[in-house]
Amino acid sequence: MSFCSFADGAAMFDVTPIENMFLMEHLYDAPASALKVYLYARMLALHPELGGSMGDMALALRMEEREVEEAFDYWERRGLVTRQSDHPATYAFQSMRYSALSPDSILEREMYANRDFNNSLRKLFGDQFIGDRELRKAADWHNVFKMDKDAILRLLEFGINTSKTMMNKPPKMPKPKSVFDRMEEKVKEWSNRGIHTLSEVDRAIGDQEYITPTITKVMKKMGITRTPSEPEYAYVRKWVDDWGYTQEEILRFCDETVNAHNPSFGYLNGILEKRRYTNPMTYRELSEVLKELNPQNSHPSPDLIKRYEALRQKEIPFEMIMQAAIQCHRANKYRFDDLEWRLNVWREEGIDTPEAAEAWMKEMSALSGQLRRVFRAAGMDDKRPGYGDIAAFRAWRDSYPEALILYAADCSRGAGGSMAYMDRLLKAWAEAGATTVEAARAQRAAWRASAGSPDKPANPALDYAQREYKDEDFGDDFFMDMSKYKEDAQ
Repeated sequence: MSFCSFADGAAMFDVTPIENMFLMEHLYDAPASALKVYLYARMLALHPELGGSMGDMALALRMEEREVEEAFDYWERRGLVTRQSDHPATYAFQSMRYSALSPDSILEREMYANRDFNNSLRKLFGDQFIGDRELRKAADWHNVFKMDKDAILRLLEFGINTSKTMMNKPPKMPKPKSVFDRMEEKVKEWSNRGIHTLSEVDRAIGDQEYITPTITKVMKKMGITRTPSEPEYAYVRKWVDDWGYTQEEILRFCDETVNAHNPSFGYLNGILEKRRYTNPMTYRELSEVLKELNPQNSHPSPDLIKRYEALRQKEIPFEMIMQAAIQCHRANKYRFDDLEWRLNVWREEGIDTPEAAEAWMKEMSALSGQLRRVFRAAGMDDKRPGYGDIAAFRAWRDSYPEALILYAADCSRGAGGSMAYMDRLLKAWAEAGATTVEAARAQRAAWRASAGSPDKPANPALDYAQREYKDEDFGDDFFMDMSKYKEDAQ
C-alpha cells in the first residue's frame, strides 16, 4: 500500500487529476520542488505499485527524502493534503472544493494574506526550498516580535550574506533552515532593544562590524554579563561616530572604570567626554608618538594633548615628531620634555623637514664618533658625548686642524679632560698664530716658562669666563651611534 492515496470520491479514472483551481491558485507561487512532489504523488496515489514510501519517491525524483517531507509539510499547510498517521507518515489528498470548507482553510487564508511576503522570502533563497516551518517563523517575527516585513527580509539577506557557505569559492546559497535558526536569535535580541523597522535593522547590521565587538569587550571589562541595551549601543555609536574614538582607545579608557564602585557606560562616557578634543586625529597621532617615546606610558593625558597641539601649531610635521620620539627612546630619554627639547634644537638649527632631520642626525652621529676619539685622547674613555659637547666640537672642527684638537685633548689630561680647558687652549693658540701641533707645543712651553708654572699659562686672555655645556642640560649620548644601531637591527 502506498503512503499516499485519494480520499473517497477524489480520484479520477485513468488520469492524474489536477484541478483548474490548483493551477490558478497555487501554480504561480509554489516552490518547484513542492510542485514536483505534488504532481508525482497524485499519480502515485493512483498507481501505488510505482512506490510505497517517501524514499521511493525521493529516488524517482532525484531528490533528498527530507525535501519530499518538506514538500508534504508545505501542501499540508496549504490545506491540499491531510496527515493520516505519523509513524510512518501517510497523507490523503483533498479535493480543492472541500479544502475551502475545512478547518485548515483558516490557515490557508493566512498563507494567502502573506503570499507576497512569502514569495519575497523564497526569492531570497533562489532554488533552495523554504518549508512551512520557516514561513511560520517569519510570520511569528512579524506578529509576535512586531518586526516589519521589509525589516525581516533585510535581516534574512544579512543572514545569507554572512553565512559560511557564502564565503566559499564559488559561494553557495545556505540552507534556509540554518539561516532562519541563526537569525531568530537576532530577532529576539533586536526586538528587546526596540529594533523593528527597516532603518533600525540597517543600523543594527552596520553595528555588527565595529560597534557590537566593541560593546562586547567593554562589557567584559566591566564584568557585565547581560545583553547590552539600546542606550548602551547609542553610547558606543557616539564615541565612535561622533567623537572619533577607536576601539583600542575606548578599551584603554575603560580601564579607568575598574576602580569605580559601579562601573557603567555612563561613567565611561563621562571619562571619554573629558578627554574630547577638536581634532580626533590629534589623539591618534599622539598615541603613536608616545608608543615610540615610552611604550610603558603611552596614555595621552589632557596636558600632553595640549602640548602636542602646540607642537603641531608650530607646523612641525608628524614624521619629525616621530623621529624625535624614536631617537629619544634610543637615548633612554622617555619624557615628553626630552621630545620637546629635541624638536626645539632642530628648530634652532633651521631643520624643518623630516629629510633634513634625518641628515642632521646622521651628521651628529658621525660627530659623536669623532668626539669619542678626542675624549679618549683626554683620558676620558668612558665619557659619552652630550649635545653641548658635540656642538662645541663641531665649532672646533670648522676652525682647527684635527691634530691640534687631539693635542689640546692630550694637554687637558692634567685638567681632568675638561672641554672648557680644551676650548681655552685652542683659542689661545689661535690668537698666538699657532696653527700646527709643533707651534702649539712651543707656545705652551713659552707660557709655562714665563708663568713659572707648568700648569697655568701666563697669557691673561686664557682666564676669561667661558660658557660650559653640561650633560645634565643636554643629556648623555644624545645622538646614538647609527652604524652600531644598524648592526644591532640586523
